[in-house]
Amino acid sequence: MTSLPPADGRTTPSGRSSRGTWSPPPFLLETAAGDDGLIADLVDAFNTDTSVRIQGMRAALAASDFPKIRAAAHTINGGARQLGAAAVVEACQELEIASDLQEALLITARLNRVQEVFEEVCAAMAAYLDAQRNTLCRMPLL
Repeated sequence: MTSLPPADGRTTPSGRSSRGTWSPPPFLLETAAGDDGLIADLVDAFNTDTSVRIQGMRAALAASDFPKIRAAAHTINGGARQLGAAAVVEACQELEIASDLQEALLITARLNRVQEVFEEVCAAMAAYLDAQRNTLCRMPLL
């Protein structure tokens, strides 16, 4: 049986805090080439899509549709990885494993964890984007 780390809401399996700051990974900054609007659009799309998928996973859990939960967690995992949201990636991996075990109580706990770290990452992304906007607004005209 696969061992799952505790989902205590305090640390990731590696012991790193899931709370705190977020910044786009270097490859995303390179791709955006200074276009903060593009990064904001990607963050918005991720946030919207992930919220919908989390709601869908809750409905799938009520129907005991474990493969659907696993597929949605895997999709969220991919988007989170592209945006550098490591805590969401780790939580989704835990949910994928739990879905394979088809244990509703464990899946519920892991799904709650995904939602928790997703909300934390959303707040960190919003703070980053707000700081970027404030920095641009305060730049002196040359």
